[in-house]
Amino acid sequence: MGEFMQNPQILQDIQESKKGNDLARQKIINIYKPYIINVVSHICKRYITWSHDEASIGLLAFNRAIDKYEHVKGNFLSFAYCLINRDLINYFHQNDKKGQHLSLDYIYDNQESSLTPMEIEKSVQYYHEKVQSTELVEEIFELDHTLRDYGIAFEELENSSPKHKDTREMLKKMGLDFIRHKELVDELIKKKRFPLAAFAKTTGYPLKTVEKHRKYLIVLIIINLHSEWVNLSSFVKIK
Repeated sequence: MGEFMQNPQILQDIQESKKGNDLARQKIINIYKPYIINVVSHICKRYITWSHDEASIGLLAFNRAIDKYEHVKGNFLSFAYCLINRDLINYFHQNDKKGQHLSLDYIYDNQESSLTPMEIEKSVQYYHEKVQSTELVEEIFELDHTLRDYGIAFEELENSSPKHKDTREMLKKMGLDFIRHKELVDELIKKKRFPLAAFAKTTGYPLKTVEKHRKYLIVLIIINLHSEWVNLSSFVKIK
């Protein structure tokens, strides 16, 4: 399972949870419930709902991860995965259900399983899709945190996004031209504002056009400067 982008907000919520802030703890759990149930399904290698004992074990392990997590232990979601995995293995051993942690073929041969191999494969595929979705959410959190330094709220992006494909393609080209000029990138990162006049003068783009799409251009540039945001980059790749 790949590493997840670390959401800065979750670190703050974890610290608040440790101090006894139940609202912060519930916020974390509510956000990551889809992650928990899909991790449990993946480890059990079968479809799990919240009515299963395994789901409760996963939720308890995730809750304990909040209490035990320290930043030096790496990514929080990876740490939570390890605790969930360990507790479920212990559960299998205690209840003589080792078969739930074995191969897909074993699960199908087990009469207690009502899933076909194709259904099981689909459930695992669904899990991986959810993992990717979780990674995208983490990247969006990180982007939102970064954009606030530029005075841009994530909620504004829908209104600032161009509606026409030709305009979007033009702005991608402008974003690429911007990134090619290191001095412009340095000024953007250092001063946290778009160098409108310098960019227009350097590239020849109309100042009014640049100013009109300033926020969208900043988002394009920021995303493409963060190559680790692989999911977001796939949506707005300009290179």
